[in-house]
Amino acid sequence: MYPLTPLRVYVLDRVLDDPACVVRLRRILQALGIPQGQVTCITEANLPDVVQELHTLWPPAVVPEGQVRTFMRPLVFTTMDLEYRWRDLQPLLDRCPPGTPASVLENIFGQFTTAIDLHPHVIDQRNNSVCWPTINFGTMTGCPHGCLYCGDGREGKFISIALNLEDYMEKVVKPTIELYPWNKVFRMILNGADLIAFEPEYGLFDLFTRTLAQYEDRWGHFHTTSWNVDWLAELEHRDRLIGVWTTNCEAGARDFEPGTGHAIDRIEAARKCQAMGIPVRFKFKPIIPMRNWREEYATIIAQMLQRTQPESIGFCLYIWNSLESMTQSFNLDLLDPDCLQAARDAVGEMQDQRQSPFPHRVRKEIYQHLIREVRRWDHEVLLYLSTETREMWDELKDELGQDPRCYICGCSSVAVPGRRLALSPAFRYSTYHPSPI
Repeated sequence: MYPLTPLRVYVLDRVLDDPACVVRLRRILQALGIPQGQVTCITEANLPDVVQELHTLWPPAVVPEGQVRTFMRPLVFTTMDLEYRWRDLQPLLDRCPPGTPASVLENIFGQFTTAIDLHPHVIDQRNNSVCWPTINFGTMTGCPHGCLYCGDGREGKFISIALNLEDYMEKVVKPTIELYPWNKVFRMILNGADLIAFEPEYGLFDLFTRTLAQYEDRWGHFHTTSWNVDWLAELEHRDRLIGVWTTNCEAGARDFEPGTGHAIDRIEAARKCQAMGIPVRFKFKPIIPMRNWREEYATIIAQMLQRTQPESIGFCLYIWNSLESMTQSFNLDLLDPDCLQAARDAVGEMQDQRQSPFPHRVRKEIYQHLIREVRRWDHEVLLYLSTETREMWDELKDELGQDPRCYICGCSSVAVPGRRLALSPAFRYSTYHPSPI
């Protein structure tokens, strides 16, 4: 796992009542070089003090030389609440410091989203967003990468890690697989977490792939910006995995993704996975139009296609933000002046659009440049847009070479290994189409 140096480590008291959770906890602590005696046990009695401490610990005032700031984020080990009705946390919240968000206690007590049907047709139609409905799983909140375009990365006070993974497989993953026969590939990504950063000590993907292997035609995506993949070679059922890298150029990784390492590290990780027999796919998301973006992205695309043979490559500009929120997240001096001015000029036009802040013409220009750069090296790899508008697909579908109603992307529910779509009579179309039939 990552060489994290958390400012403080906590464990919810009920974790210590579960032997499997204790084994997992000890394994992670040993990897981090943290004695269990240095871990603070959270009880109802000391909860207010812990909440106050978590609020004041992050961000750190000083980062020791040689350490990665975002690797210092505190860790909270818990168990996911898998009961039908969650406990009412309001009485505990009333005892905490004034202004404490309810989400802080929800994360401490494991009240996570367990699974979600992401991008259903009706919502994507409303938002003018083209994607595929896909079931997402997840077992933690927060991430050590600290990406500036991610709310959890910028502002999250701690990472909360559920340890009752065996229960999660039995009570959530298996029933969900059986409930959704149309979903052939499930994404292990929720709550702003890059889960493989904690592997192999965490053991999630060993359990996940063993669970998937109990079904004839089910696979799982690990959706990551990480380089941490060597442990995958030891997984018995790694044939059930598909690797999807959200990647950037080197300037993007350096300036906007402080805990991810170099962009080339992700390419090298994909090369290793490909050698293990794991299909690999890439997604440039979010594409940030920084200064010199044309040359930066051309360089990483060349390296990508010289070292790997991905099944698909996707594109998505920095979206889901207003100009104001982008201003609060980024140093605007790092951005391309023309693209930035276009965003400023289009504030009224892009208001309430999910593809904000950059207008259509800017996004299209950037996509066309990236498509051309890919085609310099590979004329066969499948290309697509991620969560873009119908209008953008209409204008670029010929250059992309895919039908927006039924296209192969990186991490959809039907994008099975081998550049194939596992469609069914009741599930034939992406959300470009107004209904699933």
